[in-house]
Amino acid sequence: MVIDLRNNPGGYLNSAVELGSWFTPAGQILVREESERTDTERLYRSKGYKADILNNKPVAVLVNQGSASASEIVAGIFQDLDIAPIIGDKTFGKGSVQELIPLDNDTALKVTVARWFTPNSRSISEDGITPDVEIKDDYETRLTDEQLDRAIAEIL
Repeated sequence: MVIDLRNNPGGYLNSAVELGSWFTPAGQILVREESERTDTERLYRSKGYKADILNNKPVAVLVNQGSASASEIVAGIFQDLDIAPIIGDKTFGKGSVQELIPLDNDTALKVTVARWFTPNSRSISEDGITPDVEIKDDYETRLTDEQLDRAIAEIL
């Protein structure tokens, strides 16, 4: 199975936790959220779906500079918990939780209120996710997807 997170700019934290729950045991820490305002940490844990159909199946995850936010959380889960190799380019590094504060009818202020960390406490905002196998997709070879080809080779 190849999970392609390239050019996926985000999504929802809950969706990342749900996906991670299919590959991890119940209770496993999948993501840490550290509040900037209250200096507290919230842990998001696996629900432990671990579907039999996914057990011992080879998996690879594709990422690139367009992978951000929730897609980086998923990549971090798979990398830190040694579920699958991460292949492609370093991700964007958008591991922050933001709130929109309306100021008047036409303006608002977006404020970062927390940051996300991988299961091993790596900062997604500061570091992004560096692939286990760094490989560029050569735009000159439009009919060949080098990253996908490498992912398939990794799982075969």
